Amino acid sequence: MTQQILAIVWAQFRTTRNHLPRTGVGAVLMWIVSALWYSMFVALAWLAITGIPRVSIDVLGEALPISLLIVFLYNQTVPLLTLSTGWSLQINKLQVYPIRDSALFGLEVLLRISSAPEFLIVVLGGVVGLARRPDIHLSAALSLLLFIPLNLLLQLAVRDFIVHAFERNRFREIITIFFVTVGILPQLLLRTGLGVKLKPYFLAFAKGTGTPWHAAASLSMGQKPLLNLGSLTVWTAAAFWTARRQFARGLVQDDAFRNAAPSSKKGADFPLLDSISSLFKDPTAAILQKEFRSLLRMPRFRVMLGMACVFSALVFLPLRMGESGKGGGFMTHNYFAFVNLYGLLILADALLLNIFGTDRGAAQLYFVSPTPLRTVIKAKNMAACAFILLQNLLVAILTPFFAHVSLVNVISGVAASAVASVHLMWAGNLLSVIMPRPIDPSSTLRKQANAKVQLWVLLCTIGMAVLVGFAYLARWAFDSDWAMLGVLLFEFAVGYVVYRVALDSAVERGIAGRERIIDALSKTSSPVAGSLGLS
Repeated sequence: MTQQILAIVWAQFRTTRNHLPRTGVGAVLMWIVSALWYSMFVALAWLAITGIPRVSIDVLGEALPISLLIVFLYNQTVPLLTLSTGWSLQINKLQVYPIRDSALFGLEVLLRISSAPEFLIVVLGGVVGLARRPDIHLSAALSLLLFIPLNLLLQLAVRDFIVHAFERNRFREIITIFFVTVGILPQLLLRTGLGVKLKPYFLAFAKGTGTPWHAAASLSMGQKPLLNLGSLTVWTAAAFWTARRQFARGLVQDDAFRNAAPSSKKGADFPLLDSISSLFKDPTAAILQKEFRSLLRMPRFRVMLGMACVFSALVFLPLRMGESGKGGGFMTHNYFAFVNLYGLLILADALLLNIFGTDRGAAQLYFVSPTPLRTVIKAKNMAACAFILLQNLLVAILTPFFAHVSLVNVISGVAASAVASVHLMWAGNLLSVIMPRPIDPSSTLRKQANAKVQLWVLLCTIGMAVLVGFAYLARWAFDSDWAMLGVLLFEFAVGYVVYRVALDSAVERGIAGRERIIDALSKTSSPVAGSLGLS
């Protein structure tokens, strides 16, 4: 099994080295951002190293189970909520080789470290801190390391369960609702009185005898070693059995190796889309129908659309509820605009910033057919505008249930969304031909952008915030909604002019670099693939 794992690692190293781009400014900046992010957890580890030896054993007994519970919750939930599930095996590329399932399973468990390495840094800091105490034996301090495999095994089980649940149409929306609920829960607890009421229950849960975090904390302090070791072993064995079972089901259910008979049922169709041919002429009408049908059938896009409409309406709710005062604060009066823009950011990657990503290898048709590339890009932009209008409409229907929304709020929110959309559109057209990347439409729980692309997305987001911020600054300076709408109208006009110029540039770059674009969109993943993003 060791030789098989080493062979996979070596193949991944060679693949990564052969496709590794030259180090640029974007990669360096992302390294700096990553270093700053992980330095916070190194600081927490250093706090554990220096703080644990100074506190009394009673205080340590109170604080350590709570800390381990927080680490446990972070490790299990944050990778899923941020879609940064780390590196993972591409089973459809490895099952053709004579590799034992146990080798694949062992490597997949080890790869779970990449999804949230922050928890490993903090746990190692706790081990060093416990080892520095004179009243705790070194073997007891090292036993805290047993908490790591439990987290990795359970994380693999949870991830595989949710990934396969997303593959089933009946459960995909339920899982999305679960994400929405869990995503807003921390803010709701921190910004409302609910957190104060639930605090005693949380502390009691952290100190509950028999829980894995309490067993690991007590074992690392040398308390009842046989009992706590047995309890932690039982929990780890249960996590191993669950993870192994989910992984085995994943091997059987993999689409690439499932010999399923063709379904006699027709796929979901949308009769209303047939009316597009009466509004537009071909080839624009054909491209629009293709975009609508393909996007609405993609699990990844449907989940993103649901998140843009529902999750965006709920994510700012704790901020609004936390505002004091009779009339509310800034968030209360601009709730619709914030929700609308946040939903736009969720949809931007699929609709605006990577317009050829979902086409992948089929994008070569755009360069060999007589249809001009300009027509293709404009039709894709029109389809994106239609989905953005749909998202605006659904958000306008949902937000009155959570906050007071006036007509002025709706008009300003839609105008801000239009400004952000037109600027993201021209930037996305250029980005799609300069840095094209394929998107797996069935992969919902994985980031599919490299560091350079993520940096560009971050810059586009900052630019959108600056543009909208100028409009709200004008409203504050002149104390008039008309001033804000005037600035938004001016920014939209400027964005439209830039869009026309950028469209010509995108067409020229696309035609000149068509071989490079087709090659980039046609690439498949390596044996081990994924994105180690910031949590």
